[in-house]
Amino acid sequence: MSAVAHELQPRALPPSAVNAKLISLIASAAIGIGILLSGFVISEPAPYEIYMAGLIAVWALFGLRISRAIVPLLVLLVAMNIGGMIAMTQMADLANTPLYLAVSLFLAFSAVFFASVTSVQPSLYRLIFIAYVVSAVATSLLGIAGYFHAFPGAEVFTKYDRAAGAFQG
Repeated sequence: MSAVAHELQPRALPPSAVNAKLISLIASAAIGIGILLSGFVISEPAPYEIYMAGLIAVWALFGLRISRAIVPLLVLLVAMNIGGMIAMTQMADLANTPLYLAVSLFLAFSAVFFASVTSVQPSLYRLIFIAYVVSAVATSLLGIAGYFHAFPGAEVFTKYDRAAGAFQG
């Protein structure tokens, strides 16, 4: 008999391996979407901020691991924000200060989140780089389209008659 006559039966992957791969794909997609959204900030709160706040909360509930190497970053960023709160007591006009402190705290938690996620899964660096490049190219193309008034409403992507793209921050 030849080897062709004996077909090999494909072995099914164990459910735990399938689940692990599925979780990895979902996590990568969630990170990629978050990075793509970072280039699109027209008004506050930006879709990126809302999405990332939810993503950080969900990831924290389902096992965000903060390694010992990241703890100093977390401590220093929280201490900086506490210093900002203390400095706020010396200000005469407090109108916008709480918003700035909230944004600073959000950005600190975002930094810790990305540091934690990439320390566990270094393969995300490539995905993050590609998503940043795609986001930058897309928002710059929108800025160019706005500059040339390529479509109705394109002026939203300009600022002072210059190309601004979708990042108006």
